[in-house]
Amino acid sequence: MKRYSVTLIGMGPRGLSILERIAAFARAHNTPLQVNLIEPGECGPGVHSPNQPQHLLINTVASQVTIFPFREAVELAPVCATPSLTEWARDEGYRRFGEQFVQVVPGEEGGTAITESDYLPRQLLGRYLIWAYDTIRAALPPTVTLTHLRHRAIDMFQMPDGSFMVELDSGFSVSSDFVFLTTGHSRNNLTDEEAWCHKFAQDHARYNGKLAFIRHVYPLDKLVGIASDARVAIEGLGLTAHDVVSQLTVGRGGRFEPAGSGLRYVRSGREPALMLFSRKCLPAAARGVNQKGLNGRHQARFFTRDAVRTLRQQAQRERGSPQLDFDRELLPLLMQEMGCAWRSALGRPVPEGAAYELGAEERAALEGMLFPLQGRSFANADDFSTFFTCVIADDLSEARRGNQGSPVKAAADVLRDARTVLQDMIEHGGLTASSHRKFLSVYNPAINRVTFGPPSHRNEQLLALIEAGVLSVAAGPNAAIRIDEDLSQFALHTRFASGAAIQHVDALIVARLDVFSPETDESALIRNLLKRGTIRPFYNGTFHPGGVDIDQANHPLDSAARPVGNLWALGYLVEGPHYYTHALPRPRMHSRHVLDAERCVRELFGQLEERANARRPLRPRVLAAAERATT
Repeated sequence: MKRYSVTLIGMGPRGLSILERIAAFARAHNTPLQVNLIEPGECGPGVHSPNQPQHLLINTVASQVTIFPFREAVELAPVCATPSLTEWARDEGYRRFGEQFVQVVPGEEGGTAITESDYLPRQLLGRYLIWAYDTIRAALPPTVTLTHLRHRAIDMFQMPDGSFMVELDSGFSVSSDFVFLTTGHSRNNLTDEEAWCHKFAQDHARYNGKLAFIRHVYPLDKLVGIASDARVAIEGLGLTAHDVVSQLTVGRGGRFEPAGSGLRYVRSGREPALMLFSRKCLPAAARGVNQKGLNGRHQARFFTRDAVRTLRQQAQRERGSPQLDFDRELLPLLMQEMGCAWRSALGRPVPEGAAYELGAEERAALEGMLFPLQGRSFANADDFSTFFTCVIADDLSEARRGNQGSPVKAAADVLRDARTVLQDMIEHGGLTASSHRKFLSVYNPAINRVTFGPPSHRNEQLLALIEAGVLSVAAGPNAAIRIDEDLSQFALHTRFASGAAIQHVDALIVARLDVFSPETDESALIRNLLKRGTIRPFYNGTFHPGGVDIDQANHPLDSAARPVGNLWALGYLVEGPHYYTHALPRPRMHSRHVLDAERCVRELFGQLEERANARRPLRPRVLAAAERATT
């Protein structure tokens, strides 16, 4: 039997799931394969480096994180043990010592056991993913040969026979019959405004030695150059901003101590003065204490896949297109769903069936949760700062009540539990172009802020840093970035009711991850694939939300809109035609991450079988029958 070759470009968590499914199918089918892994670093962790400091945390309790498939969600059982992150950490001997997680030898005393509610360091997640790779590799059947090429792919072109030639940055080329693109997070070229800031920082560094502009913050060790007496503006208030704040405080020797019901920050003297700002300048809501168990979920009544399907059929009949309008057709159902959870958390009865309608009290509470700036204005920076700290304190109080005890957190958790319905709603142009644009610019940031925020103690730390005078939000919402050539500093201009306020800073750090867009991505591979017409950007009408265009089977569409049948693209690369691609699988749940890998690898082995059948000669009994027919 011919040995076909399969190449995975990028070996973070998405590539790891593909490899796990290849192992399962190759073992079941006894298939000879050459598998090439193109990854310059270790296979498995992706952006979750095992070398980063422990104060950088994942934002999901570790018991709800795995890389392995749920047995009932896949055709073939996994080929190895499938522990969650928590189970693996316990098995490896990790225990909590204060804020550190340390691996101890069996029988050693000290520390406390890791609980189901712990948020573990991303360092441990990286080690878990490397362990998973080693375990999957060891479970590959003898028919599979594995080669790890520690290089970057810079180009790929299709040969006359349909196979691919992948060119590496070393000059070496790899021939492959099938290719999976799982390149993960990316970096865009600088925008005109960012290039302007970068040039200003370069040109004026001779006048201000503290001047800096940092567009891409990872790896965070590049922040070591920020002077301790600098004033630093951090653009963004999401999880990346929390990483930057942690690196410039705890990472510089500061520490937090218990103080009453909160925390107190003890300075090291090496932390710069920090200022947070963004378009809305709202803190990410803390995760509510989990009261649903490992795989408990809100049982939807209104915002369901069936409801979306019915609305599409109706739209097709009435408008000639299955595309939907989120505001008009879907938001009312989602608000009803959140209202049910809000009422239930208060112990109020919810009418059965379709009888429930969102009341004025629920509507006001939900709109205030999603859009707290609506109808508000602030006299000055101090007024906004007071509002900001009150929002955090109130939210922390709700988080402590839990995701079933707090009406706010119960309603927010609906958005997390409804992720698959949101995917059905938006993917492959499911919304009209204008509605798609508004959803991503208005609703999606609000959903992310209230649902996918940090562990609650991160926001306790923000309050402690504000109290200690290390951190401020004086710039407020909608601050405009300008430059002051006389002072050789950046200047943040904000309009308040009492007039404009200006905050001068030495360093400007952009703390947000890039949306993947093929036309602005800095990767040589993506640029060349685009130039060759192997891929094209995804567009919903005239709107480009990001991502590579794919069909329903994850095959990229070429410049002529034809699917490339022996090429697959998964993960952040297709965030655009797909939605919310970066979540890791959850134990005992049908996770999208795993289902994508299962579907694509199943098709790969279907194609392998077709090729084998096409090459297989006629069996003797068939030949004999043919001979009899001719006599």
